[in-house]
Amino acid sequence: FFELYDLFETGYISSGLLAAGIFHTGSAGAFGIADQAAFASATFLGLFVGASLLAPYADRFGRRLTFMCALLWYGCFSLLMAFQQSAESVIFFRFLVGIGLGVELVTIDTYLTEWVPTRMRSKAFAFSFFIQFLSVPAVALMSWWLVPQTILSLEGWRWVVIAGALCSLVIWFIRKNLPESARWLAQQGRHKEAHQVMSQMEIRCGLTPKADF
Repeated sequence: FFELYDLFETGYISSGLLAAGIFHTGSAGAFGIADQAAFASATFLGLFVGASLLAPYADRFGRRLTFMCALLWYGCFSLLMAFQQSAESVIFFRFLVGIGLGVELVTIDTYLTEWVPTRMRSKAFAFSFFIQFLSVPAVALMSWWLVPQTILSLEGWRWVVIAGALCSLVIWFIRKNLPESARWLAQQGRHKEAHQVMSQMEIRCGLTPKADF
């Protein structure tokens, strides 16, 4: 939910950044183009770097550790972005946020695929995307409500970013209880750990764990 919240806020908070005098239009922008365009481009450049160059590290370090780090990465940099005062720094931190989002999106889908039985996979992904896209109207309404306001001397666009960043960091503590992918453990030759993880999952599902091998 908060991954797509963070991604879709790109378009909604730009008007607030313009109103605050941080972003400029046309050639007055930080890079000779509209800052809104540079902001969106930095987001997707970060996504490209994260998804194509860094997400493969999930095969080396594990699914759970990778998306725990990715969530902490984009949550922290998103929070830092909310307190920047110049277009250059906002765009730079947005690029860093995009890297974390890219790693996160790829690794989560891999994790889900490895845990969900084939017969339930379509339903699981449908439910996952349903939860993700609920964030689109949520961030739109948050922006409609907050962007025009100034609360505690902070412009509304900052509160939209802060809300998503803080909530994503709260989710980090919930994710600490997620198990590692048993399939990834088995691929690494860590069969005893894979068996322990599978046994714990079987107990959670009301099944009797199979005997150790």
